Amino acid sequence: MSGANRLMSSRHLDRRDGLVAGAILIAATVALLLAGRGEGFTRDEGYYFQAAENHVAYYEEALTGLTGGHPLAFAERRIIDRWFSYNSEHPPLMKTLFGISWRLLHRCHCPQERGLHPIDYPKRHRTLGLLSQGEAMRLPANLFMGLLCAAVYLFGARVWGRRVGLLSAGLTLLMPRHFFHAELSCFDAPIAAMIFLTTAAYHLLQQTGRRSHLILTGVLAGLAIATKHNAFFLPFMLLGHSLWVRRGLLRQELPRGRARALLRWIFAPWVAAMSVLAIPTYLLLWPWLWYGTVRRFGEYVGFHLHHVYYNIQYLGTNYNKPPFPWHYVFVTTAMTVPVTTLLLALLGTGWLLLRQKAADSSAPAITWRVSDPGGDGAAGLLVALGVLWPMLLIARPGTPIFGSEKHWLPAMPFLALLAGLGLSRTWDFFAQSFSLSRRADAALGAALLALLLLPPLFQVRRSHPYGLSDYNALSGGPAGAADLGMNRQFWGYSVRGLFPYLNAHLPPNASIYWHDANL
Repeated sequence: MSGANRLMSSRHLDRRDGLVAGAILIAATVALLLAGRGEGFTRDEGYYFQAAENHVAYYEEALTGLTGGHPLAFAERRIIDRWFSYNSEHPPLMKTLFGISWRLLHRCHCPQERGLHPIDYPKRHRTLGLLSQGEAMRLPANLFMGLLCAAVYLFGARVWGRRVGLLSAGLTLLMPRHFFHAELSCFDAPIAAMIFLTTAAYHLLQQTGRRSHLILTGVLAGLAIATKHNAFFLPFMLLGHSLWVRRGLLRQELPRGRARALLRWIFAPWVAAMSVLAIPTYLLLWPWLWYGTVRRFGEYVGFHLHHVYYNIQYLGTNYNKPPFPWHYVFVTTAMTVPVTTLLLALLGTGWLLLRQKAADSSAPAITWRVSDPGGDGAAGLLVALGVLWPMLLIARPGTPIFGSEKHWLPAMPFLALLAGLGLSRTWDFFAQSFSLSRRADAALGAALLALLLLPPLFQVRRSHPYGLSDYNALSGGPAGAADLGMNRQFWGYSVRGLFPYLNAHLPPNASIYWHDANL
């Protein structure tokens, strides 16, 4: 069986794929939960912890009102303002999930430990007591990374085969910077997951046209913008993709004087679904916007448009105000993503470009010169755009770069898919060249897949728990990056590693300057 046919036969997902995706979800979530036990708390997490407890207190008060004869308590401005005014510069979804996880799972519910909680609960509460407070707060982010890896597998397996799905899922998890952010009670790994899930749902909708997939795309878009503001840019990329893969049909209709045809394609059903379903989902999850909607949303947007600048070191220069180097994003990516992933992604890109050229000779193929919006070509273009748009957004010289790679983290699962495609296509080429049997192809392919996951696995292991200090072999590792003048820390989480030394060598009540740690 040829490589192309093998790939075609693996695109029909079945129960086995569901089991594999479930196993990936569980394994990734548990790995992050366990690894997070040794991870220091970042500065931002301190604010989100308090906001998370506030959010869950709102829902508890609303539930108390519902059962106590005051069913409209959830809509009272006084109650909403009390619990949502703090940290209103960020949308609510993850903070609410952090709070629910903490409320149900944390161990600390003893009266003498209530001082750790920044809010005053109306009554003493009990929990399942399964996790520490930090683990319970971080679990939703861990779970979102697990969902992302499972979704990457399903997308890759459906479009290009199980081998692509497996390697891509593994490489998505085994990026040290991505792994680090997925351990935290923050928004950066979750928004990478939500943007990927929304993009994958959009592609599935192009393949099937089903109403259920239309609804799924709209709801996921709403959940994405309720996770972080990055998602507001996603519909523009999807619209450009949709118009490009349908441009042949547009060319046929526009010369006939049917300018309204363009409007019909722009306002396609999936665009309507995002408008009709995404915005209500967003508003439903964020009661803070129920009153003074225009003013409060404007304040939210203004906060991010005029975000404070922090310093970042790049190639020996300390930047703390714009303009920032346009190449910062691309150089930092090249210096931090595991070399294995980068090389395979280049191979995958090469195969896409090669197939694009081969399309002129009517070769069967991955090409984006297609009119089928759900086909291989559309998927290839979608993945390429998924890599590029988060990077290009941050590469603008006026965009703050204080968060380094976390601001273009949504590009990473798409980069991993390109890497998976690179391995699969290259391996199929060699398998056909050496006429390997099906059994030998499967065995050697599986061994190669496992072998290629080892370098990024070792890089994650080496970097933990100081993921923001990690640099790849192209940089000469962390020491080489230091010599090159690259940034090696931010967020204050690394002070945890100093505690044993400080406790052993400093006198009681010694004064310590913690810099940007949130204590």
